[in-house]
Amino acid sequence: MSPRLLIVCFLLCTLLIPLRSSFAAEEKKSFPDPVEKQIEGWTVDVDPQLFSKEHAEEGRKTLDALANHLQRVKYIVPPERVAALQKFRIWVDLQHAELDKMQYHPSRAWLEAHGYDPRLAQHVHIPVARQLLNRNMWAQHPYVVLHELAHAYHDQVLSFDQAEIIATFEVAKQAGIYESVLCHTGIKVRHYGLNNHKEYFAESTEAYFGVNDFYPFVRAELKHHDPAMFALLAKIWGPVP
Repeated sequence: MSPRLLIVCFLLCTLLIPLRSSFAAEEKKSFPDPVEKQIEGWTVDVDPQLFSKEHAEEGRKTLDALANHLQRVKYIVPPERVAALQKFRIWVDLQHAELDKMQYHPSRAWLEAHGYDPRLAQHVHIPVARQLLNRNMWAQHPYVVLHELAHAYHDQVLSFDQAEIIATFEVAKQAGIYESVLCHTGIKVRHYGLNNHKEYFAESTEAYFGVNDFYPFVRAELKHHDPAMFALLAKIWGPVP
């Protein structure tokens, strides 16, 4: 390569570097900044659209419904565990472009790989605000926010590699006690908690403190059906009245 051509290539590269940086900055700014609110001791990042004139009523009702969920967590979970749960941030979108189920995001890398806002990492995410106002959601999943907070606690406090949870899950799975259980619909199905040890922990936490949509629905049934998990939850969360 001639010296003149080398100089031209060098100049082109120096021009492209700031251009790429500009594109990266624009891409980073493509996600709107949420509005930070304090609700029942939790920091909640709220889609600014929920404060617009068009969606203000839905926004108000959504945050009221979220407050209801969080109040119940405060009343039923031991205070020292509540203090830990309140360290986990919650994110509420009016209507996410792709995601439609409440979830917890443990991985920034996964979010970036899928083109989602990386700031969602380690947040409990409510991607569709009106889900909190849906009667079916309240009837079927009255402790869905607790479920997602349990995932956050499992990840950030206990670790998803926590040996006792994995071992208890494997014993329950091998015993087959969740292969055919009553669902809230009145039919027998495979328990959702069998998907993995993370869902097993979160689903069992719902039954331990509140009401789940799969049998065992409440803690008395959990204690009878899966005494090992009941004992482990008492150790992790603290005893219930």
